[in-house]
Amino acid sequence: MGTPYARGVPVYVPGRRRTPYGTVRPCPGLIAACPTLAEELILVRSAQEAHELGAFLPQGRLVHLDLPEHEQLTMR
Repeated sequence: MGTPYARGVPVYVPGRRRTPYGTVRPCPGLIAACPTLAEELILVRSAQEAHELGAFLPQGRLVHLDLPEHEQLTMR
């Protein structure tokens, strides 16, 4: 993950570029430093990511996509 995306990768809905839909792959160590991240929808690939981020985010902000392992490995 590059430094500009340490907070996560924003996901936008086509046609609504100014309003993010959610965030993918935020860094658990930076969540406390980004209070607005706790208000966003966070998309996680696996149970491990959900567990790591769940300790820092409020209930209901995580969407666990439950992707098969081979699909998780192709998402970089």
